Amino acid sequence: MKRIVLLLALLSPLLSAKVLSATYEVSYGIFQKLGIAEARFETKEDQTYSIKIEARTEGLAKILTNNRIETYESYGVIVNGHLVPQKYIKIRQTDAKKAIKIYTFDHPNKIVWRENIQSDEWDKVKNDFYAPEDILSLFFNVKNHMQSQQDRPFYVIGANKKDGRIDVNFPKNEALAEMKKKLETGEGDYLKVILNDRIFSSANGELLINLGSDGLCDKAILEDVLFFGDVVGLRVH
Repeated sequence: MKRIVLLLALLSPLLSAKVLSATYEVSYGIFQKLGIAEARFETKEDQTYSIKIEARTEGLAKILTNNRIETYESYGVIVNGHLVPQKYIKIRQTDAKKAIKIYTFDHPNKIVWRENIQSDEWDKVKNDFYAPEDILSLFFNVKNHMQSQQDRPFYVIGANKKDGRIDVNFPKNEALAEMKKKLETGEGDYLKVILNDRIFSSANGELLINLGSDGLCDKAILEDVLFFGDVVGLRVH
């Protein structure tokens, strides 16, 4: 479920409004409706922002995961049109338990502090690596790289635990034609995101993303996962 929620989190980049919300459904093989996510992005006049995504399982997946719900939140400031996170929060809960992780950014000293809260236990430690962005702010900031169309790595909090590396590629020529065929669309913009983390049987977690004319993701596919093929995320509202 953790990596499905990551997929849901990647479905809402490139927003440019004071308040904008979207809903996504994720299907996977026999789980025709594996989960649903509600995403909300808000900016304020004081040049601060907030992003919140709540993802929850549905149907059979809800039963198998004991009603798993995960919430991802990012809070920070806007500097020259770029989101600079100050705090990133992950909340994972089921009917039986709840766990919270809070990441606080100390950008001047290049440190991220991590708080772990579960039941009556709490600790605060220095994260294993520093990153200037979290996974939510990154995918809202990626618009700044659309014009150059240059493939490049990013390092973010909320991605893989080793170093947080995510590779964002802009397909061209044959690769672009193949992606359009896979996504069954010929309109919008296209990104290939390599999560560099093992997701089911997909060793690197390769995600194909189609952005609509409004900059929102219309469809995303996590390729070649265990047993059933692809995980598909679709914008429904």
